[in-house]
Amino acid sequence: MPADPPTKKATFAQVAATMFWGLCMIGKKGTWERDGVKVSLPQVIVGALIAGGVVVTLLVLLARFMVRWAAQ
Repeated sequence: MPADPPTKKATFAQVAATMFWGLCMIGKKGTWERDGVKVSLPQVIVGALIAGGVVVTLLVLLARFMVRWAAQ
């Protein structure tokens, strides 16, 4: 049996793309395996924290904008 090729560690852009598409709940299992990279657990945790922070920040800014717009 041939040995599996060594897996490459995912880059920041690949982790960000994984978090984005995961947040949108779009993709199949094959989509993530196609690139031949491995997203490690620490990368997933940090990526999820950053993505969550971005989403919360955008929602807060949207709410502030709507409140100010409605008050005019």
